[in-house]
Amino acid sequence: MNKNIPLIVDLDHTLIDTDLLVESSIATLKKSPWLVALYPFWLLQGKGYLKAQLIKHCDIDISTLPYNQTTINYINKRKKAGTQVILATASHEFYARKVAKHMDLFDDVMASNKHFNLSSHNKAYKLVERFGEQGFDYIGDHMRDLPVWQASNLAILVNVSTKVIRKTQHLNTLILSKKNNF
Repeated sequence: MNKNIPLIVDLDHTLIDTDLLVESSIATLKKSPWLVALYPFWLLQGKGYLKAQLIKHCDIDISTLPYNQTTINYINKRKKAGTQVILATASHEFYARKVAKHMDLFDDVMASNKHFNLSSHNKAYKLVERFGEQGFDYIGDHMRDLPVWQASNLAILVNVSTKVIRKTQHLNTLILSKKNNF
């Protein structure tokens, strides 16, 4: 573990055991079910735009989210070693900053906004632009993280399926936890 290489942490299903797009959609529809008619129009303008519209119509209590203790323990270990830790998420920056403030673990936040969805290839591109190829370690959970893991120094896997493990075998990986496949 090189403390000079920053640790980049995904949010949905990595730091938390849920997805903020799903949570904000449910909260919005419970409060204003008629808004479901607007979802297709919002989505036509991009996923980032949809997320920006949802935050206008609901709020999520960040303190009640199901945080992943395995991920938190790993972050704390890296922080104690002097590693810079950055939350990088496809979730909207409004929620990402609230989570970062609540957790008090992150040195910076990179997130989606209404113009840009920070996911998959977009996330890989922005991280390489900022830290260089193999200039960061990345902790994530899903196949959409594959482009980011491929650009990273260390692919850290949490809550991953057997399929994800197979697809990342060729990379420098650390598996923190696997999904229970029933």
